Amino acid sequence: MLIPGNVSLFEGIKSDEITRLLSCLDIRHRSFPKGTTIIHEGDQVEFIGVILIGFIQIVRTDINGNRMIQSGFGSGALFAESFVCAGIVQSPVSVVAVEDSEILFIPYKKMMHSCKQTCSFHYQLIENMLKVIALKNLGLNGKIEILSKRTLREKILTYLQQEKRKNRSVSFNIPFSRNELADYLCVDRSSLSRELGFLQNEGLISFERNLFTLQ
Repeated sequence: MLIPGNVSLFEGIKSDEITRLLSCLDIRHRSFPKGTTIIHEGDQVEFIGVILIGFIQIVRTDINGNRMIQSGFGSGALFAESFVCAGIVQSPVSVVAVEDSEILFIPYKKMMHSCKQTCSFHYQLIENMLKVIALKNLGLNGKIEILSKRTLREKILTYLQQEKRKNRSVSFNIPFSRNELADYLCVDRSSLSRELGFLQNEGLISFERNLFTLQ
């Protein structure tokens, strides 16, 4: 199995060691077509997911049936690690493949306990996961910053500023359609489109589909 070089969980682990690791931890590999729900809210989860190929979204639905996109992750990223490590048995979110995706599933208990061979790369794996969790927590602070803004305009501009910094460019592609962006910002789709139009007319931003330029 070919593991992409951008998988941060395997950083510092040699390719031959990764092959041993896959066998040692009984890691499973599965493919999911676009639109497939990988994890349903309420499912019992005892594994950590690693995205080899594709893009997934973390989704929650409130008591009124409103859909909110918590985040989206592409190749190399992890999911489900935070609540599995916290001992939360039932998933509080759904995970959906928004592109054809290939996922590795790593059993949490096997990952956190050294095997009989006490492989050195096992400790590197745990260290890498702690780093991933810490970086994700920093990312969640960015989402909190967006949702704390009082107006729709402030939410949009804060999100776009974050994407600008992340991409290190004034022009960048966002990973959401308009409906998905509305769900991510927790706003009405029509209001979002209207405010984007106002911002473009005022010369603060320009966009074509998912390509945005922040002036």
